[in-house]
Amino acid sequence: MTASHRRTTTRLLPVLVIVLVGAGCTSIEQRAYAPFVRDLDGLSELAISTYPADYPDRLSDRGAWFEKYQSAGEMYLQVHIRDAKKQFGPNPHIESVNIHSFSYRIGNEAPTVLLSGYESHFWMQNNPRYEKRDLPPIPYVPEGKLMIDIRLSLNGKQYAFAGDMPATGKTRIWPTFIVDQGV
Repeated sequence: MTASHRRTTTRLLPVLVIVLVGAGCTSIEQRAYAPFVRDLDGLSELAISTYPADYPDRLSDRGAWFEKYQSAGEMYLQVHIRDAKKQFGPNPHIESVNIHSFSYRIGNEAPTVLLSGYESHFWMQNNPRYEKRDLPPIPYVPEGKLMIDIRLSLNGKQYAFAGDMPATGKTRIWPTFIVDQGV
């Protein structure tokens, strides 16, 4: 970058910030349960995570200088047996897989069984491609946790895991102009 470009950028940056902030800001609170990831055989890993069951709720008036959104108060679960070296794409290390049982519970509730005898490396609750039943979403409990229990076989070897997925939340603030563009 030349000295001329640096001077121009230095002069325009404050103007850009003022324009974007002057157009308003939007706060988006993303609520979820922390991912549960466990190594299986050094080549594959089990990853259980949540995703929102609905669009975010608007907590402020439209057009307010500071708009506020909060992700849905209900979650769905997904299970992925993925390549330990990369998080996306096919897992070349799977010859056979069977999720014998997968359940969760919140607090002192009885466990809710979501899967039994499922023979695939990926599952998404409430996605008709992976689940034909209409399972109810899981409530988000601030300061709470999902207690999960899963038993599976990968390439003939048995695995069993039980653990907690604590509630998490993070808030990000964006210029409203950017949020309105769908970013």
